[in-house]
Amino acid sequence: MPRQVKHPELSQLSPKAKDAAYKRKWREEKKSDPTENERLRQLQNEYKRRSRAKLKFQQANVEPPAKRRRVATPDAGPSDSHVPVSNYPSVIAGPSDDAPNTAGRSNTPNSTTVPGPSDVTLDHTPVQAVPSRQFSDVSVTTEPPPLTREVMIELSCIDHNTSPNDAPGLSTRLTPLSDLPDDSMDLATDILGVQVSSFSDTVQWSSGFTTILPCIWKDGKNICQADADTVRYFSQLPESDPKSSTHVVHIHHHNWSSRPEELRDLIAQTLREGKCIVIRGADKPQAAKLDVDYLENRGTSTRVNLTQSTDVEERTRNYTYPQVEGTIEEFIRNLDDLNKIQFILDLPYTGMGIPEHLRLLDHGIVHGWNQTTAEYPIVDPVHPDNFLVNGWALAHHPAVLTNFHHDSDGGVTFVQSVLGKKMWIPAFPQNPNISRTKFLEHSLELTDTPIKPNKIKANWHMEVVTLEEGDMLIQPPGQYHAAFTPTAAFAKGAHCFNYEFLHETELSRHLDARNGKYLTNQLHEHSLDTLHRMVLHLPRASSHTRLFTRPLIALCMMVINPHKYVAAGSSKKKSLPRSTTEPAIAICNAIVKHFWTDMKTAVSVYTNGPNKSRDRFPDFPDLYGSGTFSSNQNTDLTCFEQYL
Repeated sequence: MPRQVKHPELSQLSPKAKDAAYKRKWREEKKSDPTENERLRQLQNEYKRRSRAKLKFQQANVEPPAKRRRVATPDAGPSDSHVPVSNYPSVIAGPSDDAPNTAGRSNTPNSTTVPGPSDVTLDHTPVQAVPSRQFSDVSVTTEPPPLTREVMIELSCIDHNTSPNDAPGLSTRLTPLSDLPDDSMDLATDILGVQVSSFSDTVQWSSGFTTILPCIWKDGKNICQADADTVRYFSQLPESDPKSSTHVVHIHHHNWSSRPEELRDLIAQTLREGKCIVIRGADKPQAAKLDVDYLENRGTSTRVNLTQSTDVEERTRNYTYPQVEGTIEEFIRNLDDLNKIQFILDLPYTGMGIPEHLRLLDHGIVHGWNQTTAEYPIVDPVHPDNFLVNGWALAHHPAVLTNFHHDSDGGVTFVQSVLGKKMWIPAFPQNPNISRTKFLEHSLELTDTPIKPNKIKANWHMEVVTLEEGDMLIQPPGQYHAAFTPTAAFAKGAHCFNYEFLHETELSRHLDARNGKYLTNQLHEHSLDTLHRMVLHLPRASSHTRLFTRPLIALCMMVINPHKYVAAGSSKKKSLPRSTTEPAIAICNAIVKHFWTDMKTAVSVYTNGPNKSRDRFPDFPDLYGSGTFSSNQNTDLTCFEQYL
C-alpha cells in the first residue's frame, strides 16, 4: 500500500518550497499545543543567549573557554566557585570614607552682561554651603560571590538533519552556565515575542545591560524607528561613575540610614549646586509582577478611568497630545499586546512618594501649608496639585522611551524604581554660565524630536544613571532628563518645593512660561498657592530654616510678578489674586526694600552678583552669615517685625 501523504496540497511544489512549507506546517502544529509551544520558546531563548555569548566573545577577540567536564561537586568549597566580573558598579558610603564628590565644574568666566530679569544667568552652579559636618563619600565594592558550585545546563537544539515531519531531536551537549551571558544583565530575551514584537532589535548599554529597542510593527516596518535610534544613541553614553562624575553624587542608603539629618543636608547641598543624587538601596527590591493584583494591593483601583495614559503609536502621529482614554485594567491587559506600548505618568499615590526620613525637605508642605493655615485660613479654591504632587506613581509597558524634558512648575523631583529598571539620562549644560536666553535656545534643541546627537552633544553633557529596583534618584528643579524603561515597570515619586533651591525653581517656571508645552511632558497648576504660603511662613521661620540670597530673591520675584510665570498652555487664572496675595506681596516688598532697596537692584544682584561680576558666584555669601535664619545670628530682622 502506498504511503499516505500528510499534506497532499504541497505535492506540486518544488523540493525547496516543499521543505519550507513542511517546516511551516510543523511549527504551526507545535504552536497549537501550549505545552510544546512553551518548550520551543524556552529553547529559542537558550539559542539566543548562546548567540549573544558567541558575539560577545567575538567582539572581545577572545576564544570561548574550553567546555568543562560535567563533575558532581556537592560539597564544593569557595575554591570551586566561578566569580564573574561585575559589569555594573555598586556603591557604598561609610563614615570612614572621603567626602562625597560634590565638587563643581571648573570656573568659566563670562564677561558678557545680560540686563534685566528676562535674561538672568542660569544657575546650575554650586551655592555656598553653610558650615556643616563632613559628609561621607562612596566607595566601590565587588559583587558578592555567586553560588559555590559549578552549574551545568542541558541545552536542546533542533537537529536539521531530521525530516520536516519529525519532531526536533534533543542534543546532549552540555554548556557551563558561566559560559552564557549573565541573565541578570539580559533584559530582552524573556519578553521578546511575549510582551514586545518579535521584530524588535536589541542593544547593549555601556553598563552591560542588554535591552529591547522600541518597536511597533505595522505594514512591514517599525513605526517607532526614531525612538529606537534614540535609545541606541543613549546606550552609547557613559554610565555615571560614582568616583568621577561631577554631576551626579552616588551614595548607598545603608550608610546613611542612622543619620537622617546629615543625609538631608547632603541632599540639600547637592541639589543647591544643580547636581543630582542617586541613593542605592533606598528600599528593598521587590520580586513581583506588574498586574492588576499588584496595583490594587497598593491602593489603586484598576477600574478607574484614565485620561493620561500615553500611547506610543499615537505619539508617532500626534507628539503633543498622545493620550488615550481607558482604565488601568485595560492598560495592564495591553501588556501582552505585542503592538501596544503605553505608559501612565500620574497614577494616584499621594503621600507615598517621599520616604518618611526625607519629608522634611518638602518645605512647601512642612513650612508653607502646615504652619500658616491657622493665621491665614484657606478661603479660596485650592488646586489639588498642591497636595497631590507629593506622591505619584508611574507605570510603563516594556521599551518605553521618554524624550528629554524638564518637570513643570519648578519642583524638586524624587523618583524611585519599585518594579523593573530604568535608564535615567540627565543632561547638563556644558557652559555653566550660559545666559537663560541661550539656555532656552539649547533647551528647544535638546527636546526636539527626533534627537539630533551632533547638535546637542556640543552644548550638553549627558550620562546614564541605571536605577535598579529600590534605587532612588533626586534631581533639582528644572533638570532636563530623558528615560528608557526596558521592561514592565512600576515607580513612585514626588515633587516638592524647598527654600534652598528656589533660584532653580524660578528658572524652571520661566522656561514653562516661554515654551512649556515643548519642554515638559506633564503640566501642573498649583505652585503660586504654595509659594504664597512659603512667604507667609518667613516671619516665623525657625532657626533651622536656611535662606540664601538668590533663592530668596527668586521667591520674591515669583510672588510679586506671578503673571510672568504662568505656564504656556495652562490656565491664566493661576495669576489672579487670592486671599494670600496681598500679605505675601507685602512681606516680599519688605524683604526687597530692607536688603536691596528696590526690585531693580535685587534683580541686578540676582543676575550679576553683589559686585556686578558675571563670574560664577555660588551664593556670595548668604544673607545670614552662617546661612541660618535666626535672631541669634545678629541679623537685622526688623523688616519682619510688623508681620509677627
